[in-house]
Order: sequence, then structure tokens, then C-alpha cells
Amino acid sequence: MIGDGHARAEIAALTKGIIEMMRFRKYWILLCLVGMLCLGAKGAAAISQSEPSLSEPVFVLLYHPDEENFVSAFRDHLVWLKEKGYQTISPEALVDYLEGKEISLPAKPILLTFDDGTIENYEIAYPMLKEFGYTGISFVLTSPFFIDLSKKCWWREVDRSGILDIENHSHSHGQIWTGPQISDFFSGEYPDDFYLVKGVDWVLGAPLYEYDYELISRRYFPDRRITRRCVKYVAQNGGEDFFKREGWREELFQVAEDFRSHHQERGSYETKGQMNLRFRIELYRSKRIIERTIGHGKQVEFFAYPWGVYDEELIDQLKGYDYRGAFTTNEGGNYPGDDPFKINRFVITSEMTVEDLAAILRVD
Repeated sequence: MIGDGHARAEIAALTKGIIEMMRFRKYWILLCLVGMLCLGAKGAAAISQSEPSLSEPVFVLLYHPDEENFVSAFRDHLVWLKEKGYQTISPEALVDYLEGKEISLPAKPILLTFDDGTIENYEIAYPMLKEFGYTGISFVLTSPFFIDLSKKCWWREVDRSGILDIENHSHSHGQIWTGPQISDFFSGEYPDDFYLVKGVDWVLGAPLYEYDYELISRRYFPDRRITRRCVKYVAQNGGEDFFKREGWREELFQVAEDFRSHHQERGSYETKGQMNLRFRIELYRSKRIIERTIGHGKQVEFFAYPWGVYDEELIDQLKGYDYRGAFTTNEGGNYPGDDPFKINRFVITSEMTVEDLAAILRVD
């Protein structure tokens, strides 16, 4: 009996120990599960913070307020955007979104932009944006030629109002000769966009060379002797009446070719230093003109590529002058992770209806 009692006591003690161990193990497992859940919640929170606040793209629209019938078309678009609940955002907010920063955007964000900085930005777009409670960006040009046309006295008013942000569209929106190939001769009629080409001689008979957008090209300086020879030939053969003759182009091409066959051509390309100086004028001097005109600590941080044309070297130049982003004319939405120097925009014309706008914004 004593032995049996001793055995029972040992069994009881062992059972109690097992129970305590199981109880401890249960709590340990519970604690482990709680810890894992906490760590998981912390990890989930970290992921949530790094994820953008939207899963939909942000769309940017590009208008030119100097277009014919702009007023009626733009008003229709603004009415439709308002009815659909779209809210305009700033370029800073868009770039923050692209960079994946934690940012609160409206449910239907949109960015309205206007290129070239014509006076219609001030006389038409600005009051209409104000009327509808919207904001936008006016990308302006700063060369004397464009300022004489569109002025700059309104930049300060619209920018400080917070309604129309003034940003940069380059100094001259220019094009340049890019090689020695002659494409035509000046006959008194101005070809499209030739007024933007730097170095054109508006003299009867002057050669017109191959050209391209200056912010992605190396400039070519033609041999001035060829120009003088062609101009002289036209003057000696009737002046304006020369261009009434059949085959006048072929005559001038032959004049230029005869000169080249007897002389060493002296045309040349700009040096790297000259190119960098040209870029500085187009990207930095223009930036400073805008900032000084508006004052009040204005910082120009965004650029719209003339004609929507760009390359990686131009992007590097912009970064070197402290821009935060740049706008193309490539169609499409803008998503987190996209390059802020390749922001997509839809070109909107005055012929586009609200149905066209709905199709672009993917609205049923």
C-alpha cells in the first residue's frame, strides 16, 4: 500500500508537471502567434506606406488657347470634367506620386497644361480656370520675339494667384541648321516653322539647309560664301522676277554646286562648349527670366519639351539645372515608377468633343 501510494504520488506529480508544461507550451505558442501577427502587421504597414495612394493612372491634358474655337471647346470640357468629379492637381503632387511618395490625391486627379505662353493663356484660360475652381500650368517662352507678341506682365498675377503656374517651355522654341545639305532657297515665301530656325538669311536666293529641333541637335554653320553667291546670282537675274522662271530651283542648286566644286567649303559644326552655352540659354537663362519676373521666391522646376522632342542628354541637362520633371507629348497615363522627366500628355484640340475626352480618360 505504501508502495502503491508512493507510485500514485509520483504519477500525480508527473501528471501535474505535464499539465504545467502543456499550459506553458500553449501560452508560448500563443505568444509566438501574437508576435508573428504583430510583425506581419508591421510589415504590412511598411508596404502600405510605400505603395501609392492610387491604382489608376494620372492623366495630363495639353491645350493651346490660341486655337480657333478654343473658348467653346474648353468650356465644354471644363463643364464635363466638373460634372464627372475631376479635380486638378499640381505638378509637384504628380511628381511625388510618380516617385512613390506617400501623398493624398483626389479620387479623380487631372493636370491641365497650356503650351507656348500666348496672351490667350491670360485672357481666356486663366479666367475660365478661376470660374470652375481649377488650376493649370502655362509653359511660357522667354525670347524677346515671343515676349513682344504675348507679353510677360501677366505672369506674376496668374502665378501668385495659385491658379495658373508659370513654368518653362525654353527660351526660343528654336530649330537649327544641322548639316550642309541644301533643301531649298528663300523665294520670298516663308515655309512653315522656318521663322524659328536660327541663322536663316531672309534674302532672296539664300540657301535653306537641312534643319532639326535645336535641343536634340548639334548646330551647323553654313559657308557664308555660298549664300552670297546665290543671292548675287538672283539679284543679277531679275530679283523677284527670277522666281517666276521655270526651273529656278535647279538653277540655284547648280550655282551652289559649281561653287562647291571649285572651293573648299568652310561650313562647320559647333563645339561642345558652344552647344552647352546654347543649352544654358534655352534651359537656364529662360528659367531665371521667369523667376525674376514673378519674384516672391518663385522657383521654376518643370519643363515642357518644344514639339515634345527630347533625348537623354537633354534630360541630363535639365537635371543639372535643378528641374524636377518634364512633360512630353507622348500619349498615355502616368503611373508610380514612371520617369518624371517623361511625363505623358494628351494633346487636346478644339475639334475634340467631350466624347473624345471621355474616351481618352477611359470614362464610360
